[in-house]
Amino acid sequence: MPGNRWMFPTASTLQKIALGAWAVSTCMIPSTLNAQPGDAPPKPSFADLAYAEQSPAQKLDLYLPKSGGEPAPLVIWIHGGGFMVGDKRSMSRRDFGPPPKPAGPMGPFQVQVPDVAALMAKGYAVVSLNYRLGPTMSDAALSAVRDGKAAVRFLRAHAGQYHLDAAKFAVWGNSAGGYMAAVLGATGDQASVFDDPSLGNAAVSSAVQAVIVWFGAEDRLRDPKLSIQRYLPTAKILPPFQIANGDADQIISPRQARRLHEALLKAGAKSTLTILPGAGHEDPAYMATQMVPAFAFIDRSFGR
Repeated sequence: MPGNRWMFPTASTLQKIALGAWAVSTCMIPSTLNAQPGDAPPKPSFADLAYAEQSPAQKLDLYLPKSGGEPAPLVIWIHGGGFMVGDKRSMSRRDFGPPPKPAGPMGPFQVQVPDVAALMAKGYAVVSLNYRLGPTMSDAALSAVRDGKAAVRFLRAHAGQYHLDAAKFAVWGNSAGGYMAAVLGATGDQASVFDDPSLGNAAVSSAVQAVIVWFGAEDRLRDPKLSIQRYLPTAKILPPFQIANGDADQIISPRQARRLHEALLKAGAKSTLTILPGAGHEDPAYMATQMVPAFAFIDRSFGR
């Protein structure tokens, strides 16, 4: 496929990748996360919160830890799916058994997801984000990132209501969601094409304080305004990044991950890069080897 086009697979291929990855994933989850078969998955404290009003897709699920004295730092998860498929409900699994059955071509069937219960046990609030999807990837990518920024603004504007620490927002995504996370990190302190005041809370910052990118360092976009690296030289403040990519990924190559990592370092950001030997796209190796490092990265980023 030409180098200036998205290389995400079709919806049917994404489903096959996800289901195939699950086949070997249940025996690879690190025991340090205490995921026990049969544990009930956590339920959102607030389900289907609307963060904007232009589309039914502009909703999020918010999981809150047990109440404590201090406001909770927040981890925002953004699902992948090539901007064509995926659903926020795919994150709410605890026993890491079979992924949710597809409810049509829009999913949900994501496999590689954070351990929500473990994050909540550490005192983190967690969001699982839905955003507008579409048949044309370039157009869908733009509206998706605009939705992501609108969600960050909404959550920061309502931080007091939900007892969130507005100064400690981490964003974590895979595939298309990883690309969105990276753009949010790169553009948080500067105006860009991704800002849409009509989505609400326009005066509130959309900056995030930590970014995790799992197989999402896409940099072969048809529209240069959608490039992550375009915004790095003009950013005054960049959050720390943690990037992980498989060396056998045929959709997001390790070369792309290295280019993003090197561009971040050149711009003065803190960035770490892990290349997973033999790992492909949507590979169970991420949950097997990268969950604990991701938790440690968020802890470090927030001084915990």
